[in-house]
Amino acid sequence: MADDESSRRPASAQAPGAPTIDSDFASGPGLTRGERRVIGRLAQVIRFNDFMTFMVVVATVCSAFATWRTAQVTSLLFSVTERPYVGIENVSIDTSDEESARIAINFRNFGHVSASDGVARIGLVVNGRALFDAGVASATNNIGMISPTVRHSFFRFVPIEVYRDVRAGRSRLVVHVLISYRGPDEREFCYDQLMTYDHRAGVFISSGGSDRCSSVIY
Repeated sequence: MADDESSRRPASAQAPGAPTIDSDFASGPGLTRGERRVIGRLAQVIRFNDFMTFMVVVATVCSAFATWRTAQVTSLLFSVTERPYVGIENVSIDTSDEESARIAINFRNFGHVSASDGVARIGLVVNGRALFDAGVASATNNIGMISPTVRHSFFRFVPIEVYRDVRAGRSRLVVHVLISYRGPDEREFCYDQLMTYDHRAGVFISSGGSDRCSSVIY
């Protein structure tokens, strides 16, 4: 009777500590020593394959991150190098006639690609005050396309008395230039620059500037 009950007992209802098929299959009865050795080696191969599969997953993740990072750096380098760089080449002042002096503002695109929608705003300040009581429209020039290596020039005129005071150092003349433009990808760029006349050197020198799209100079 007890033998019948033990024969009908499920295989999963084994006594604690009893050997399992997974752990003791290789050492079970009916197997030769060579067969047990082969089974042991197969178990090692399976564990090694699991480890290699994990390493392949890790390598794939690292490769995907490296590819993403390379794309980010490439995009950054392209955005920095392949864009227009508009700036002042020089500013000069001379007499145009007996009643006025001419200020020439020359600028160009120092980049490798053309700029579009260029707008230049030029203001003159003498001793901290605007020289002319003129609206923004009269001081604004629509440039349009700004091709690389091509000089663009604009002119402003001041009374001859102001010119003489500036040349003698009795007055301080500042030229404020603000240029806004767009690159090939429609990004907006700005060039905001102050040029102050140095009467001792007889030239305009940089006295402040920013690449922010505002009229505030830092």
